[in-house]
Amino acid sequence: MLTPPLRIVSRASRAGLVPVAFAIALAGLGCSAETDSAVDEEPATEEENAVKVDTRTPEGRAQYDANVAFANAYVARCKLPATGKKRAIVTGFGRFMGIANNATGRMAAGLLPGMEYPETSQPPPGAVDPPGPQLSVAAGAVTLPRSGDVELCVMVLPVYWDLAAILLAKEIEAFGPDLVLMNGVAGARQDLWLELGAVNKAAALDDGSDQLRPATSAGASSAPILESATSADQARANLLSWSAVESAARAARDEAAQRSDASGAFGDVLRGVKRAGFPRGSNTYLCNNITYITGYLMDYPGRTVQLLRSNTRVSGKPSYVKTRISRDTRKTPRVFAHWPSELATRHTGAGRDVMRALLDAQLSTNEAPTRGRNTDAAPDLAGGGTF
Repeated sequence: MLTPPLRIVSRASRAGLVPVAFAIALAGLGCSAETDSAVDEEPATEEENAVKVDTRTPEGRAQYDANVAFANAYVARCKLPATGKKRAIVTGFGRFMGIANNATGRMAAGLLPGMEYPETSQPPPGAVDPPGPQLSVAAGAVTLPRSGDVELCVMVLPVYWDLAAILLAKEIEAFGPDLVLMNGVAGARQDLWLELGAVNKAAALDDGSDQLRPATSAGASSAPILESATSADQARANLLSWSAVESAARAARDEAAQRSDASGAFGDVLRGVKRAGFPRGSNTYLCNNITYITGYLMDYPGRTVQLLRSNTRVSGKPSYVKTRISRDTRKTPRVFAHWPSELATRHTGAGRDVMRALLDAQLSTNEAPTRGRNTDAAPDLAGGGTF
């Protein structure tokens, strides 16, 4: 039986808000692509994986319209000419909820000289929070110790349901990466978590706009991301050369562990490296959203999904965004990594060195990438069961 679709409700339309402290804590554990608009006369089809969003309030509709307009107008920026060099896309996130300064956006932006982290502030309650200023994208070449010259596409993404995945899909289509490394923050101090997979599940929490959240059926705390995903696609494994990447990341972490600042050592913030299982109840926020959609699109080249679908109809306005990756990326490694949030202001450079080592390991290894397995998860991050 199909479960209810992912819908996003505006702040003004819901009752029984999740307490802010709890929402922040849970969210922190979470954290050709072709789009075209469709007017309300065109019906959704199950085959297109229709996803509904709730835009019944004026505030929610205004934010939705801004997000859809930006998604439809966005043109991929990482269009380096083909050189035969290895390529990787690296994403981080910007501000959301109580995270005004996102470590992953800071670290990712620093991979390319001259790239800037988007410095923005949340607008007053009820106002549209435009996605454009929260996005930073740059492409360029770097030299890594083992891989040599590598071309990077680096993105700092707005923390918005579905929109982040749409933007990433466009860059994957244009850039043709050999690796997609997605990143987000979790606890203030913790191990680096290499996520073994993602799930078709979205927690009922606000995104970075503080206007939109997934709508759930009565009594439910989450909704599916893609309504028509088959039973086999409810949990999607990531693809990586796990041993090579984990070993390289741990070695880089250990080498930098004793670097100290006024507040202590890097090793006290990034405490180790672990593989994290799925499904895992703490990983159903935007980090899981972008990982699940990206993995799904990469595994089904040419398949179109409808994202950001509205459940209200406004004549002449788009009611969803069609997205696909036509490039065959089924064998392209992809993974999501969760980092300590304190790396935004402390030991950011050391954290970036670990990120760089992770990239270098995957791009240079002879270890064939394999699908993530829960049997390889750390015991304290084990996944499994149903949802």
